[in-house]
Amino acid sequence: MPKIEITIPGIPATQRPRIAAGGRAMYNVPAVKEWKKKVKEAAFLAQLQSTHQPPAEGVPVRVDFNFYLQWQKSTPKKVAAFNGDHTSKPDLSNLIKHTEDALTEARCWNDDAQIDTMTAQKFRCPRGEQRVEAVISW
Repeated sequence: MPKIEITIPGIPATQRPRIAAGGRAMYNVPAVKEWKKKVKEAAFLAQLQSTHQPPAEGVPVRVDFNFYLQWQKSTPKKVAAFNGDHTSKPDLSNLIKHTEDALTEARCWNDDAQIDTMTAQKFRCPRGEQRVEAVISW
């Protein structure tokens, strides 16, 4: 089964685009633009290193996401030095949105409607090791 493995360093943006008064103007929050740029760069690099071409239109795609987010500042250092479960905000669905959109823009697939299976998990990790790992297979 062909696959592309992507590691995106950093903290994913979770803010939604804002709508101005009257509901007309909409713009992306700067953090979202920066995150999408990081995702696209990592995706392009992973595609260059892969021996597989992205899936053709109509081919079902599976995506597995692992989000590694830092411990809260109040966490004791002995605990914060290890990976652990993450059961607080941000919501997993908000983490997925912008990352999935950026992978679509990076042409990891033709349309995100091709995704027929998705798994996503979030974990706590030591400071400085924040990242997202994505495995795209078809």
